[in-house]
Amino acid sequence: MFLDFAQNLARIGGSVSLDWFARHDLAVEQKSDDSPVTIADKATEAAIRREISQRFPDHAILGEEQGGTLGDHTYQWVIDPIDGTKTFIRGVPLYTTLIALLREGEPVVGVIYAPATGEMVSAALGHGARDERGRAVKVSSTTALKDAWFATTDPADLYKRDPRLSTGLLEHCLAARTWADAYGYMLLARGAIDIMTDPVMSPWDIAPLGVIVREAGGVFCNLQGESPAIGTSALACATVELQRAVLALGKPEA
Repeated sequence: MFLDFAQNLARIGGSVSLDWFARHDLAVEQKSDDSPVTIADKATEAAIRREISQRFPDHAILGEEQGGTLGDHTYQWVIDPIDGTKTFIRGVPLYTTLIALLREGEPVVGVIYAPATGEMVSAALGHGARDERGRAVKVSSTTALKDAWFATTDPADLYKRDPRLSTGLLEHCLAARTWADAYGYMLLARGAIDIMTDPVMSPWDIAPLGVIVREAGGVFCNLQGESPAIGTSALACATVELQRAVLALGKPEA
């Protein structure tokens, strides 16, 4: 029930954002943290919140634009109406809508939906991960860095924050790609890439990712190798072998 509802929420939100996508009259504002926000972000979150409040009025909600607080709620929805607002503003169709449901603080449902392409990956704890057509998705079987494709949302930011890891990935992996945001985690869950990482994540950025990656057979942690329910950095890998190799790249040499 919850997974079907979450998928529907993502599609409802996506239809709102598409009304504003690639429009030349889209006004852009700067938030207090200097990140951009548009009327599309606000309208998309408002539409999703309305649906949740009507269906589950006793559930808590945390969203990027209207706020809220993570807590020990029995059920809490976490929303990123447009993950990749900068991508959205530039007219690149790889932005996504993110929906997560937390039960007592633990993510149990996750959805990544790309409205402009129609692609989706979603998962419920213990039930596997599926695409927009209901087909099971699975991570790749890659185990060696030399065979791995990796992606990160902003290569310059990764280098600034963790130059050792950034350089190691570029030197040892087979290929590197970007235009990522949550779309990169969708690609990893589908087996199209093997490593995805971001050094800084907000709760709404990361909430649905772990359950999706793990249900697709991958591993998910932060850049310290820990697996908190909701972290502040992300490392998704197709296999444990890749995870160990990537974490080793970021460690100082003895």
